[in-house]
Amino acid sequence: MTIDLTDRMRDQFWTRHSGRDLPTLIAIGGGSTLDLAKAMRIALPPHASILSVLDRANHIEDFVACPLLLLPTTAGTGSEVSSTATLWNLQNGSKHSFFGSAATADWAVIDPELCLTAPWVVTRDSGVDALAHALESIWNRKRVPKAFAFAMSAAQQITRALPGLVDHPHDITLRSDMSQAALWAGQAMALTETALVHALSYEDTLVQGISHGEACAKWLPRVYKLARESSEELGIYLRAAMEPIINDEWELQEWLIQLGYQPVLLNDKSPSIDARIQAALNSTRGKNFVTAERLYAFH
Repeated sequence: MTIDLTDRMRDQFWTRHSGRDLPTLIAIGGGSTLDLAKAMRIALPPHASILSVLDRANHIEDFVACPLLLLPTTAGTGSEVSSTATLWNLQNGSKHSFFGSAATADWAVIDPELCLTAPWVVTRDSGVDALAHALESIWNRKRVPKAFAFAMSAAQQITRALPGLVDHPHDITLRSDMSQAALWAGQAMALTETALVHALSYEDTLVQGISHGEACAKWLPRVYKLARESSEELGIYLRAAMEPIINDEWELQEWLIQLGYQPVLLNDKSPSIDARIQAALNSTRGKNFVTAERLYAFH
């Protein structure tokens, strides 16, 4: 969601409700809609921009804020159970985060029937975003047993259920499986935060304008390979996360191609690719990635 739109919507909301009993703010939609609602729920001084509270922890008790109920219509972003909202400043080409308890919904309702009318591309991109959340929680320096369990279950279910929605978009069982998997992945992400794939994806979304899910798909096989090579133990976990459908980075690459993506190919030796990865490793999210020299053993 863009900062300009967020400021306009938040100003309109609080102008209407200032001095009254606070209503419950209900958001029904995809990740961008849910993130917008998170940023709208807090009152700021007149004419203040949401920019003034971005990229730092925001505690709900520090604001006048209304209760928040989120209902996702896509199975993927995990925004309904995370403590973060992503906002984009398109004027200067930057990404920002509104995070902390102020960005955490009071209630989330997961109803797979709300996803039944989602077009295939939206379904696909949301599902791959959820898969990225799951895998990023596994190859994460902050991983903990609870997040690991959520992530493994999510990755297993997504790789099995998502392709079936190409030909059966109204299959409520598949939609239910994807909603459950996206919830698990979102819960895992909320515990660990994202890592290298997301760090790489932001530039593609800002510069090329491609969707977040597509940007994640672009980098998943290459980062999977780096993670697997970081330790034998992590390689075992990653193989277990998606077997028998996907057993290694090559099968992940083919699975994504079959879904219609064009990932950075594993045999692409372009120096620019390595440069992008090295730069992303030094970013906030990139530093969450497990590498050979800083592997945290899972216990």
